[in-house]
Amino acid sequence: MTKKECQIMPQPWKRRVRQMSSAQIIVTFYIVAVTLGFLLLSIPEALKPGVKLAFIDRLFIAVSAVSVTGLTPVSTPDTFSTTGYFLLAFIFQIGGIGVMTLSTFIWMILGKKIGLKERQLIMTDHNQSRLSGLVDLMRNILFIIFAIELVGAIILGLHFLRYYSSWTDAFLHGFFASVSATTNAGFDITGSSFIPYAHDYFVQVVTVILITLGAIGFPVLIEIKHYFLTFKDKRKFQFSLFTKLTTIMFFLLLAGGTILILVLEHSGFLADKSWDESFFYAFFQSAATRSGGVATMNINEF
Repeated sequence: MTKKECQIMPQPWKRRVRQMSSAQIIVTFYIVAVTLGFLLLSIPEALKPGVKLAFIDRLFIAVSAVSVTGLTPVSTPDTFSTTGYFLLAFIFQIGGIGVMTLSTFIWMILGKKIGLKERQLIMTDHNQSRLSGLVDLMRNILFIIFAIELVGAIILGLHFLRYYSSWTDAFLHGFFASVSATTNAGFDITGSSFIPYAHDYFVQVVTVILITLGAIGFPVLIEIKHYFLTFKDKRKFQFSLFTKLTTIMFFLLLAGGTILILVLEHSGFLADKSWDESFFYAFFQSAATRSGGVATMNINEF
């Protein structure tokens, strides 16, 4: 067989990939993402000096981070170094934004053409019914999420200057809290979730906004972006039925959860709390327990 014929014939692994369905490839990508997360957390620089992390713990944290579940068998601040925080934040992005979105971003950076197979994978991963406009969709998603996380990190970082002695610590906590909240990862580096900010209503409101923006869905965020970029007559802009229903239900659940917690804990956990403490305890827990994974109090006290 000539060299030219060898180049024309696809390699066996490429042939197998082409024969896989979109769903199979996406499942494979997520397995690869978990493996990558596990390997990143296995880097010695990811851990604090003298700390050892068992195989099963690294695997569990990798799965939890990729699936943005927020469960961890170890204390994050006592286990991971600053490098480890950034590696965790990167893994959150894989789960929060989606494997195919990040893959598309890498393809675009490398100047690779987004072919039919890749478009089918994106369509399956994001539950889209059309192939057209998928690359623009990915660009929009990446721009919106990174913009939200950046603004959140700056706002929280500046505010955290009152909590931490150095600006590097303040902005590290601001960055991690912003990424964790936006991706709904549920991890924290305070060691006690958001309990240190139980009476800081500014941090709570900003965090609830980030959690909401990260959980409400990319189609809604893209429509909101288009609304604000419509410099002409905004009265002609029409939100889709999907966006209207999603937004209404999202805020009904937020309000309903807040009211239920206020009612059920009126003579319990909230009995000795002022009206503003009671409201923000109920409000933050209503938002965070549905998708955020953080808390401003010990849930056992409910």
